[in-house]
Amino acid sequence: MELKKELIDQTAHFAVGFVATAVIAVFVNVYISACVVFAFAVSREIYQRLSKNDNWYSCGWGCRLDLMFWAFGIGSAIAAIFITDSFF
Repeated sequence: MELKKELIDQTAHFAVGFVATAVIAVFVNVYISACVVFAFAVSREIYQRLSKNDNWYSCGWGCRLDLMFWAFGIGSAIAAIFITDSFF
């Protein structure tokens, strides 16, 4: 059951990173969009640490995994934007 929860969680991180980067990139440069989305992801992880009364800088295995999937989503959106721009 834990694996199913983890798969849903990481899929959500990837999807939100991808969609948020693509949507924000409509209005600003794609790199600015990526920075904004990743800043949100890091601040969200810091908030989760603080809500559990952990140190804000203590990013364990789960935190790193979450940030990795955020980064995969953001990177995939950047790649998709550049691929589609090259065709038009």
